Amino acid sequence: MSKKGRKRGREEFQEGAGADDSTKHKRQVTDEKLLLYKLYENLAAESDEVRLEAAQQLIVRLSPENKPAASDVQEVLNRLIRGLCTQRKAARLGFCVTLTELLRQLLGPSNPVIEGLDLNVNSFLKRVERQTKVEGNVAGIERRDHLIGKVFAYKAIMQSSILIEPQLFLQGWHELLDRIYGMARDVPWLREECGLILVQAVESLDTKIDLEPCAQGVVQRLVSFNLVNTPEGVAIWLALKASKYEKVLPVRIWHDNDPLSKKERTRLAKVLRENFRGSSEDGKSEDAKSAAAHPNPSFAWDLILLKVLQMDTDATPDRTDSERSEFARFWLDTVDAHLFGISSTHERKSWGFKLFSKMIGQAPDWAIAALFSPNLMRTLLNQTKKDNRLLHAAALKTWKALQSRAEKSPSSTPSLVAGLTSNNGTADFESPMKAKALEQILLEADDDSLKKIVRYLNSLIIRPDTTEQSVADHRRQAIADLLLSVIRQYKRYEGLIPDVFESDNWLKSTLELMVEHAYFIPSQKAKTRKVPLPPISEVGRKMFQERLSSCLTRLLAVKSESHMSFGLLVIQMIRSKTTASKSLRLVFEAEDTVADTVEKALKNLDDIIAEDSSTGETSTARGFLLLYTFTLLQVYNGDTDAVMMLNDIDSTRNAVLKSVKGSATQGQDGFVEILLSFMGNPRTLFHKIAVEAFTTFAPGLSLEGLQSLTDILDTEETLEGQKQLFAQDDELGDEDEDMEDASDVEMAEGGSSVSDDSEHGSSSGTSSDSEDADDSEEDEELTQFNNMLALTLQTSKPTADGEADDVSSDDSDMDDEQMMALDPHLSNIFKQRSQITGKKERKDAKKNMVQFKSRVLDLLAIFLDKQFSNTLTLNALIPVLRLTRANVNKQLSDKSSKLLRTVLSTHTKQKTELPKPGDIESAIEVLMSIHEEATLGGGAIIHANACSAASLHLVRVLVDLGSANYARAVDVYAESQKRWFQEKKSPMQPVIFSQFLNWSVQFRSNASK
Repeated sequence: MSKKGRKRGREEFQEGAGADDSTKHKRQVTDEKLLLYKLYENLAAESDEVRLEAAQQLIVRLSPENKPAASDVQEVLNRLIRGLCTQRKAARLGFCVTLTELLRQLLGPSNPVIEGLDLNVNSFLKRVERQTKVEGNVAGIERRDHLIGKVFAYKAIMQSSILIEPQLFLQGWHELLDRIYGMARDVPWLREECGLILVQAVESLDTKIDLEPCAQGVVQRLVSFNLVNTPEGVAIWLALKASKYEKVLPVRIWHDNDPLSKKERTRLAKVLRENFRGSSEDGKSEDAKSAAAHPNPSFAWDLILLKVLQMDTDATPDRTDSERSEFARFWLDTVDAHLFGISSTHERKSWGFKLFSKMIGQAPDWAIAALFSPNLMRTLLNQTKKDNRLLHAAALKTWKALQSRAEKSPSSTPSLVAGLTSNNGTADFESPMKAKALEQILLEADDDSLKKIVRYLNSLIIRPDTTEQSVADHRRQAIADLLLSVIRQYKRYEGLIPDVFESDNWLKSTLELMVEHAYFIPSQKAKTRKVPLPPISEVGRKMFQERLSSCLTRLLAVKSESHMSFGLLVIQMIRSKTTASKSLRLVFEAEDTVADTVEKALKNLDDIIAEDSSTGETSTARGFLLLYTFTLLQVYNGDTDAVMMLNDIDSTRNAVLKSVKGSATQGQDGFVEILLSFMGNPRTLFHKIAVEAFTTFAPGLSLEGLQSLTDILDTEETLEGQKQLFAQDDELGDEDEDMEDASDVEMAEGGSSVSDDSEHGSSSGTSSDSEDADDSEEDEELTQFNNMLALTLQTSKPTADGEADDVSSDDSDMDDEQMMALDPHLSNIFKQRSQITGKKERKDAKKNMVQFKSRVLDLLAIFLDKQFSNTLTLNALIPVLRLTRANVNKQLSDKSSKLLRTVLSTHTKQKTELPKPGDIESAIEVLMSIHEEATLGGGAIIHANACSAASLHLVRVLVDLGSANYARAVDVYAESQKRWFQEKKSPMQPVIFSQFLNWSVQFRSNASK
């Protein structure tokens, strides 16, 4: 506001006239100032949107169309220049953008002149110098801020184009170049920012005509200020070379005037590494000062790498790989050799990681493989190994950049996998971070890319880049684990399933890969490139069988409308390759009787498929398909017991086919026995198969079949109970079980796990802490036995590795009398040893029985849930209740209680139709049995609640048959309550009566509505 206006306002106020208008005018001035302060504050905001909005408002306010006062414009320009000299990066950005647009608006072409505004390019340059000049003894940080502010002011002038539009102001252009080049030379830590301004200036010249003098000014000062041999100088040179003013470049600076020439590769690498000594042709570069260490590589690196990529693309537009590409050679010569070399500093290696992360996000697919250079991969893996290494955090960011590229560009995943596992990446999977990155990359891949990746991984299995068998086995296992992890975590099965069995796809290719390496070996006619070297060992084949089993375990949960299942698909693959492939030979060989059994089972399998194709798939057919398929798979795995199981399945199927409609008891009971055999197999896959198959047969389960299940629950958890149940002496040991569970439940090397829980419960074993404690106790007992034996025989104790100390004295030999004297002692020692062995066998038997009962509970849970209205479900209640007693294994007790609670409460809420027994007396007997069981719980509240829930279920069943039956139920409760009242220490819990009373009140209330 002018002084005249303020004076007039004071005079009017003193005269007492227009006092209200003066107050209003002052308030307006204050509001305008506050608004400007707010805009300045927003220009320094961290948010891009806030800064942009503030810049637009300020520019509009000072637009010549709005006729702002010249003094207001001058004040804003001064404020913007001062705002550039701040420590806040966001503020510099906001003020610089605003100043650029304001200069273009005030001094650009075709803009009206603001009256009284004395502003031109020359005067503004002087204003910048004046306002950014530091005088006196000021702190270093303040001096630094003013230097940065000066550079940003120059940037605003250059980007506003006021030096070349509306007409060329060559003197001002040269003056500005001198100042920018001078700062680039004299202030090394500002060289990059100055270089970027000049590169952008050259690029802006290319869009204009007749500006060759400007380009000449740029290149002349590039040479005269001795900045040619700097990264920024190379960037400026390349920008000029790419423009229409290329002819202004001087000769004899770079070979063929091209810094990217192969003959200049070593020199360019030194320049980019900022090793200025010896980087010029004459070895003199005294005016190019080296900057202090800085964390990021110059922008020139990005510009040069992208330029080299563009050269390759222009030369070969349809390039598909990086072999013989200029980019691959350039990356090796400059980045890999000079930033990741043995003698490279941590700072340069950090630059290399950042360049790799940028390029991995920008490079086309064909160039990705070139980025995984040898020194880079060595450094990356070394820095990833331990978190105390200096560049560990930078290495982790590099791995994340790989995953980010896969996420943004799924089609690039084959190139990423190949880069990590071949040539410089190697097929070694020792690094957990590398294995995790590969897993994440595969999960981001689209289906077409996954197909390519599976094909590529198969080539690594065939040629694992090693001649050592143990190393080859390890790498093949890592690849199998990787594929298994993808199958387990894949999320798009719904879109894949419709065509998975007919078309060629990644899932089918994965299963085929595992089938070939699990069950086949190359024949004499196999092509050399198809023969694994070293060969797949027996251990390797067993591993592939286990991984295939784990894949099928996961795929059991994938629903398909086709009669084909993934297990059946695997069997058909084995059959097809056995008969049609000339390059593969089936490993499985069997005697004639076994071969006949297998052939018969395969024929039955074909019959079932043919019948279902014509009549539609039935639940029974699906059950038999599952059993035949996975039992045959066990036969191919070499399981001799599976052959006998095939005979049992044949007999059961024949019984079902011959049975009279509605009377398939014999066949169904045989089917239950087969399912129990599957349940006895410790592998998770067979547990899930039994659950799936039982679900299909549950509607036809007979009383005898149900009793086969419930009898198991009543079997003692002892060695004798195990022998009775499995008709064997000492099988189902921990060794096989641990091995199988390891393959089906959790991959080696800490892979992802798949839950062994069925739909209705878990079959997990006892706690690991308890097992560890037992193992420790056994080790102590074994050590004690060895010590006693050594003491008796007067020999040395075995050492930790099982070797005894050498005893060479002849005195250690014993005669017959001495040996006879030792007999009683030895007998006593071995008797104690047999007791130790028996203790372990009893513990193992209990563990096996608990696990088997848990799995049987899974089947009963399915039956109670799927057949809730079936009268037979009432017969399953008592055996399940007995497992909730206080003296029962806690795992079984909790699972049984949860089973009853879940099934009964769920179907009660859903108002599912209740069972309708034909004989009310049989229902009353079940109710009375439940009340009798309620007295046997040993005071366990979990048992009392389970009995109460089961008892109320029977009451609902009785009342549903007729309200008059409520009285019969009351009689049972009354009799139980009498006994409870009379017996002071009655084991029955009163909760059973209180819950019945609550239910009665609620039922009566609902019935009256």
